[in-house]
Amino acid sequence: MVRSGGVVSLRRNGLVIMPSRGQDYSMEGLFRMLEQELGLAEKPAILGAPPGYSVYTTAEFDTNTGRLIHYRRVVGGTSNSIDVKIVEYDEPDK
Repeated sequence: MVRSGGVVSLRRNGLVIMPSRGQDYSMEGLFRMLEQELGLAEKPAILGAPPGYSVYTTAEFDTNTGRLIHYRRVVGGTSNSIDVKIVEYDEPDK
């Protein structure tokens, strides 16, 4: 969960975790992650895809604020995928 621009709780695979040093799960950090993901999607072999397979990405954004709601990446021919869902978000104080 993000409150006032900062991450106050985080779950990975249903378990509460603490972000490691250098991990930024703020909305700004998630958009940086999306930028990196799009670069990786152009090179499927880097993500373990066999020759001829592709990387498939989808994202859903809030129509009012533009914030990320859901991102999914699937690498064809592998089990290398990620699924990011922002399940609770409080707008930063302005």
